[in-house]
Amino acid sequence: MRILAVDDDPSILELLDKVLDAFGYKDVVTARSGREAIEILSRPNEAFDCLLLDVQMPQMNGITLCEEVRKLPEHTYTPIIMVTAMVQKEYIDEAFGVGATDYVTKPFEFSDLKQRLSDAYRMAAERRAAIEVLEAEADFELCFDNSPDVRLSDPQCFGELPGFIGLAEFENYVIQLSTMHSKAAKLVAVKCTGAEQIYKTSTVSEFRSAMTLAGTAVLSANQEGRKVATYWGNGVFLVIYDNQVNLRVDQLGAPLPEALKDISGDATSGRPFGFQVSEEVILKAKTKMEALFLIDKAVEMAEMSEGRAASIG
Repeated sequence: MRILAVDDDPSILELLDKVLDAFGYKDVVTARSGREAIEILSRPNEAFDCLLLDVQMPQMNGITLCEEVRKLPEHTYTPIIMVTAMVQKEYIDEAFGVGATDYVTKPFEFSDLKQRLSDAYRMAAERRAAIEVLEAEADFELCFDNSPDVRLSDPQCFGELPGFIGLAEFENYVIQLSTMHSKAAKLVAVKCTGAEQIYKTSTVSEFRSAMTLAGTAVLSANQEGRKVATYWGNGVFLVIYDNQVNLRVDQLGAPLPEALKDISGDATSGRPFGFQVSEEVILKAKTKMEALFLIDKAVEMAEMSEGRAASIG
């Protein structure tokens, strides 16, 4: 795996180089600034499998650098891990908001960094493969019944929707908020109850269009505060709100059908759209596993919340 490490502190770069070499990563390139990193990434045939970025750097900080890297087509899915001493929630929010894959705080455990690198690389490879399958299926407009590689349970990335990030990034974000900033945010799951029927009777592009509409409705149903969302699979969306947002389940659930009507026009005609909304789950955990359990808890509540369903179509 080829890695680009960016930090304005030469001692940190030297440490990273030695640590990565000990992990077996022999091909490591370093940069002392964001501008130098962009120059390296812009060179022809200069490909990297993972980027490690510091946050606090002069001229161009790591957040801006991450945002600029994501504008490069060849690095749309390249894992970007922030390695920084900045633990404040605002930096974590901004990093994931501009496309960071993960967030590691200094001083870091070597074994933890090694696992994060492995997870990030595997995730990027899986996402590239999934995108290729979706694009191939959409080109031929095949039905899902004939597409064993595309499942209803598969997560999908709706990066074109403002506020949406991939599921793996979302899980890492939940872990950071739950363990480092306990009770600073809350999680809600929203299930589109018509997803299974649409999946069975639609092409890849039709199903994705329907879920895009549903995702847009989920985000637009409540206009208050900052929101980060992802698509979990099985028609379930996950949304994180800052804890100061005065959110009630009925406030989110009631506007969903109207929001869908406003954005869909005739696109949902005949489609059995409905929404089930979980109770809010406060993000508070001591461990990674406890944090991920909070996601499962929200999904389970959404799937069981038929009494709070709102329908359309």
